[in-house]
Amino acid sequence: MSSMGSIQVFDILREMHSDTFRNAAPMPMKAEEQAEWQGLGFQIGGVKLVSPLGEISEIMQLPRYTTLPGVQSWVLGVANVRGRLIPIIDMHKYLDINTALPRKEWRVVVLEDGDLVVGLLVEQSLGMQHFLEDGFENTTPPGMAALQHSLRGAYRHGGRMYYVVSLSSLVRDERFFEVAKRNG
Repeated sequence: MSSMGSIQVFDILREMHSDTFRNAAPMPMKAEEQAEWQGLGFQIGGVKLVSPLGEISEIMQLPRYTTLPGVQSWVLGVANVRGRLIPIIDMHKYLDINTALPRKEWRVVVLEDGDLVVGLLVEQSLGMQHFLEDGFENTTPPGMAALQHSLRGAYRHGGRMYYVVSLSSLVRDERFFEVAKRNG
C-alpha cells in the first residue's frame, strides 16, 4: 500500500472516531449507591437465618463422623475434614426445635472463630444473601428462645424475613461447652 493510501485510511479512521464521540449518548448519571449488608444464609427449623460473611468458612454436606460416648445428644460426633477433627453439632437438638426438611438436604456450616472450629448441622444452605442496610429491622423470630442472645435483628428480602445470627456468639456461650452428658 502506498503512503498516500495509508494517509487516506488514517483520515477515515480519525473521522469515524470523531463521529462516534459526537453522536454518542451522554453517560448516565451515577445512581446513588445504597449500602448493602451481605451474609451467608441457612435454615434451622424452617426459620431463615443469615450470618456475617466472616463467620462461616465453609458449607459442606454432612461428612462421615465418629460418635462420642458420654456427650449431649446434640453432639453428633467428630469428623475428619481434610486432616482436621471438627465436632459436628446438630443445631435442631441443641436449640430443641423441630426440623422442617428431610435430612438429605441438610448441610454443615463450618465456623472458625480463633482456635475454635465447629461444624453446625443446619437444614439447608441458602447461599450468599444481599440486603439493603436500610431494610434492617430490630425483630426476632418466634420459637427461637435458645438463640435470643445471638440474634441481631432481621432483614426483609423478597417478602421473607432473614434473621441475623452471630454464630461466634452462639458457640462462645457457656452452654455450648457443656458437652458432657449429665447423669441423673
